[in-house]
Order: sequence, then structure tokens, then C-alpha cells
Amino acid sequence: MIRYKKLGYVALNVTDLDKSIAFYRDWVGLDLVERNDAGEAFLSCNVDHQNLVLVQSKQASFKRVAFQLEDETQLPVAEDVLTRASVKFLRIPQPECGRLRIGSGLRFVDPIGATVELFAGLVSRPQPFLPHPIALSHLSHAVLKVADFREPHRFYTEVMNFRTSDFRHEPTGEPYFAFLRCFPSPYHHSFAIQKGPKNEFFHIAFHVKTLDDLMFGRNRLLKAGITVAPTPGRHMASGSIFQYFSDPDGFTVEYTHGMEEFPEVDPRRPRMLDKTYRTTDVWEGEPPRNLVSLGAMEASSFA
Repeated sequence: MIRYKKLGYVALNVTDLDKSIAFYRDWVGLDLVERNDAGEAFLSCNVDHQNLVLVQSKQASFKRVAFQLEDETQLPVAEDVLTRASVKFLRIPQPECGRLRIGSGLRFVDPIGATVELFAGLVSRPQPFLPHPIALSHLSHAVLKVADFREPHRFYTEVMNFRTSDFRHEPTGEPYFAFLRCFPSPYHHSFAIQKGPKNEFFHIAFHVKTLDDLMFGRNRLLKAGITVAPTPGRHMASGSIFQYFSDPDGFTVEYTHGMEEFPEVDPRRPRMLDKTYRTTDVWEGEPPRNLVSLGAMEASSFA
């Protein structure tokens, strides 16, 4: 059974690295910690060396999602679990681990073709570079859309040891959305899958420290002419307040504040929530139809 510390970072391919760095630094509220000759930029919203990695590319796309293991003893556990599940994986070469500022790690491709990284150890900064206009605390979650819901859900729960916090169901009864936490991380979800017409990226979210940060951040984005969803809202599943907006390449980004937390022992059972928009937003605001929502995923180099 694999045990995790948290969602570590998300890597995105971007078409204009300078423009994306400026957006996530100056408008979203992350720090640029490091930029290297490989065309990678590492941004952080806390003491971690990175919560977001931006990679210069000809095409904008989701590159990979990385989960930090509880400690280094979990890496051989993960290798054993993946081997028994007949999942091909690659150990990350040590020079690349050094470049990524992680201790050790491995990568594999999940059932929908997304690249997943499991790593142990991450360089810490002495302290966040403050002040920022918007106070972020951590990378909250990443969401992918899946053409086949059941197999990726089985993989993440039965192989990866993620726990389902809640489901959303179609009117006909079948589940189409699963909020997943990388056990024993307490947050309602650090990862989620939603059934869609094809396998693609949906969005990433950063947790803001206060509601004032979320609302001030929203208004700053609007004044800068950035595409922002019409209204903030509150999710019924996690209880979190959300605000969606678009980055320069059309990726959907979310500010989120407040989220249900689960105990490691004897957590509540997942609920069967419906598909009405009131479940998405209990305040029933205007849906975010104005967002571009780029969903491209990088084709894996190994399978």
C-alpha cells in the first residue's frame, strides 16, 4: 500500500515561457524560484522548491502530475505495487532528479495516457519570498477528464491507494466524477477524474489563505483583462469556495479556499452527489462558459 505526503507539483508545456512565468508570478501569486537551460521554470507558493513547473514547448499541453511520497521508504513499495499490477515504470535518472530538486522518483503512464511521477524528497526554500499581493498556501489539486471512467478510477483506488471522498452521478445512476485524495493526505481531493468525450486535462487549483485573497485576486485578474469566470462559487462536495480563470495558453486555473479534511482512521463514506449545477455551485452562480479550457495532454514518450 503506497502512502503519500501530498500532491507535489504539476508540469505544463507552455508556448511562451517568459509570458507564462510573468502570469503565474505577477498575477496568480507564485514565486519564480529557478529557471534552467533546459527550458524549465520552477515556481512555488510555499517553502517547496516547486509547486508548478513550466516547460517551453511548441505546443501548450499538460505534461505530468507528480505526487510526493510519504518518505523514501515508499519508493520501493511503489515499485513493487506497480510491478505486481503490470505497470511499466522508469526510474528517474539521478541527474534529472538533481535538476528537478527531488531525492529520487519514478514515472509511469496511467490508463488514460497521462504521465504520473512519484517522488521522495524535495528541496525546501528557507522561506517564501514575500510579500505577494495574493497569499497562496499550496497547490490544491489537479483534474483530468477521462473517456472511460471505471478503469482509471479502479487504477487510482486499487493500485495507487487513492481514496474516493465523493462521487457525482449521472441522472441514470452511473458515476461520472470522483474526488480522490492521495492517502493519507487529509484534503478532500488532491486529484479528480471526470468523464468526458476524450482523455484530456481539465484544470489545476491553488489554495489561497483567506477569502479576501480569493476575491482580491479575482478583481486583480479582471482589471488586468484576464479571462475570469463570471462569478465565484462554492462546491457542495468539498465545501470549498472557487474562482476559475484562464492562463495565457488557455489552461484553466482555480483559486480555492477552504476544503473538507479527512482523518486517516474511520473517515466518512463517499457520498453519491448528483449532476445538477447546484451541486457544482451551491450559490448557483453563472457557469464558467467563457473559459477557453485548453485540454491537450502531451503524448507519453514511453508506454
